Amino acid sequence: MKLPLSIQELNSEHARLCLDIEKFGNLKSGTNFASQKLLIAVSGGIDSTALLIISTLLARKSGGRVFCAHMDHNLREESCQDREFVEKLCSNLDVPCVCKSEDVSDYAVNKSVGLEEAGRILRYNFFNECMKKFDTSFLVLAHHLGDLCEDVVMRLIRGAGWPALGGMDAYDPGRKLLRPLLTTNKLQLEDFLKSIDCPWQDDKSNFSDKWTRNRIRNHIIPLLHNENPSFGTSIARLKSQADQDQNYWNCEIAKSLKKLEQLDGGEWLAPCSLLNKSHPALRCRLFKKIIEMLGKGHALADSITLLENAYSARKTGAVFQFPAGKTATITRKGIVFKISQRY
Repeated sequence: MKLPLSIQELNSEHARLCLDIEKFGNLKSGTNFASQKLLIAVSGGIDSTALLIISTLLARKSGGRVFCAHMDHNLREESCQDREFVEKLCSNLDVPCVCKSEDVSDYAVNKSVGLEEAGRILRYNFFNECMKKFDTSFLVLAHHLGDLCEDVVMRLIRGAGWPALGGMDAYDPGRKLLRPLLTTNKLQLEDFLKSIDCPWQDDKSNFSDKWTRNRIRNHIIPLLHNENPSFGTSIARLKSQADQDQNYWNCEIAKSLKKLEQLDGGEWLAPCSLLNKSHPALRCRLFKKIIEMLGKGHALADSITLLENAYSARKTGAVFQFPAGKTATITRKGIVFKISQRY
């Protein structure tokens, strides 16, 4: 396969696509991401194949460096063909590639988790290893607009609140994770690959109704598009609004965090002087943030609501348990958050 060496070799439509993706990635990451060292997660499907090629072309333009990571989950007989395809693609692009094989089924059984969760854990462990090995600035994933639509529907089904209902983030600074294709339509990526005569691998498991995400993709999303042909555009707009609201809440939470009192033993007091002046919506988000500050383990929305209701009712002495040994105790001075020493 003969692939383009630069964006200048593309037709005007697909050159513009690459530059639009670069612009979106720069906006979300706050930097010229293509000038950095990038680790691209590649399965061999349409999305990640297009991402690898586009990222490579952008990196050549901006002086960056691209590396590839591919994990074989050993869940399909043809998965070895995916690995061979990715290795050949990387060879053609002159991109260093690391491949790893994992027994996801065995891990799922041993850890008592589902196959999807097992695959996710092993993938990110592998990606983190590769990021350290190559000292990359970003882990770049190929989630596109269709994936965002599916994620919003999944969050709606699971009862997510706002602004989390807006779907996955384009950039996660904590994990250095970037999704520059998040507002790009999958058909655009397919057209791009066809225009440069680049093949890709099809994952037949994507058509199986065994997985929740597949059922949403194959059955629910088409119905939503039938009702509103611009459904994808609407979801992109929803995500933009959610990001705007999240930025506002982040600023308000940051102001409130400065008014916390740190106690002995790593405990934090959210004083009544702060809580009584705060709207319940801000209090709930502040509680969630403090619990996250204590360490691993996220608080469920229902538990946060129970804590808020108890504080509003001034139930002094009430103690609430959260994951990983975290507790919140309502006192006369406010709410004390702490984590058990055994954790």
